[in-house]
Amino acid sequence: MRRLVKNQFRRRILFSFLGVVVGFLILNGYLRYQTARSDLITEYTLDIAYHFPSIFNEMVSSNFIMPLQEGNKSQYYNSSSKDITIVICDNNDNLLWDSMQKGPPSHIENICTDLPKNENKPILIEKPSGAVFISHSMSIESNNDLPSRRVILLSRMEGKISRLHTLKIQLAISYTVLILIAIFGVLWGYNRSFHPLNKLHNELKNIKDNEQKKLIYHYPEELDPIAQTINRLLEQQDEQSSKYKKAMDDLAHSLKTRIATCDALLYQKKPPIADIMEQLNDMDSVIQHQLKRALMGSRGISKHHTLVEPIIEKLTKMFNKIHQEKGIKFIHNYTKDQTLPINYDDLMEVLGNIFENSYRFADSSIILSIIERSEGVNIHIENDGEALPHDKIKSVFQRGVRADEKNPGTGIGLAVCEEIISSYNGQICFHAQDTGTRLEMFLPHQN
Repeated sequence: MRRLVKNQFRRRILFSFLGVVVGFLILNGYLRYQTARSDLITEYTLDIAYHFPSIFNEMVSSNFIMPLQEGNKSQYYNSSSKDITIVICDNNDNLLWDSMQKGPPSHIENICTDLPKNENKPILIEKPSGAVFISHSMSIESNNDLPSRRVILLSRMEGKISRLHTLKIQLAISYTVLILIAIFGVLWGYNRSFHPLNKLHNELKNIKDNEQKKLIYHYPEELDPIAQTINRLLEQQDEQSSKYKKAMDDLAHSLKTRIATCDALLYQKKPPIADIMEQLNDMDSVIQHQLKRALMGSRGISKHHTLVEPIIEKLTKMFNKIHQEKGIKFIHNYTKDQTLPINYDDLMEVLGNIFENSYRFADSSIILSIIERSEGVNIHIENDGEALPHDKIKSVFQRGVRADEKNPGTGIGLAVCEEIISSYNGQICFHAQDTGTRLEMFLPHQN
């Protein structure tokens, strides 16, 4: 209930619905009570209709009401209804005649002024003294030397009004019980109706507190699309966070080799400023590219074919300086106008990681071959170093897995290559050999 009070929107819904239900029950009880009162008027009307001849005969006997036929000498007699009293007053509220044998009650100073003057409308009157009756007033114009007068019919209702009072108490008790039941019913229905929203609130709070990863409750069809959308957003958020983390790891890995190259160049007697600037420009390009990949992903950044020769020259020049003591011979089998269906920065990233490993493990030579096929391009890179262990041929593409446990490294270079090649619907794998290592890549032609 505390949350119901605090939440303004829910509080409005709850109390509005309660107001409608309680108001309907109160109105229903009021109408039933008024119907019972109307039934008393109906009984009075039927009683008047039944006793009208004797009532009219008694009024004629007062000589203030003309008979229906002139010269009618019929015997006059009193009304057969003991509960109906007739009072005749003039327009000045003077009592002209009444059918009460003992006259008006002594505590009533003037019965003509004490009774309401609503014409032709029966009215139920309850006096503080306990007297209950129906008053029915009718005006009669002056005729035959008789003044204008008002005839009032009074019907005592003390015996019948007790039924009305009993009904009022019964209605008050029964409708109070119904209102309480309705309130509890509304509260139960409210809690049941808002249970999915409360569950959604709790699950979102748990997600915020890292106690769960997504919404798992089976929501009704009205909320299910919202829950599915939230789960998709959460998945996208997790993917984006993972992508950012990978991008930062990839960036650190990409800069590592270039920083090492700059370090080697700076320790020369005459540092080659042009080569150092080239490495710095490459670093800037790598940083910009990794940021794009973090935001957009590799696929779709660029779909232009990239010339291979400039990238190979730049990378071999850099790694030959780093590993100049090994005297690695680089052999390439492709034409100078050879292109690959991959973005320039992605190709630089892939070949840079592969060449780093190839130069590290090669004994004396590295061979790069590119073969054009109808469906795409095959790239083969071989070195004459130590063979890759068979149990590492597949796992080496997983992040954190390293084929070389002797030298320091991050174990993400080949994982980055696999992610980039896969983003172009390509394939990358190692082939088992007795000596040396052979890596093959396939890049399909872009449509």
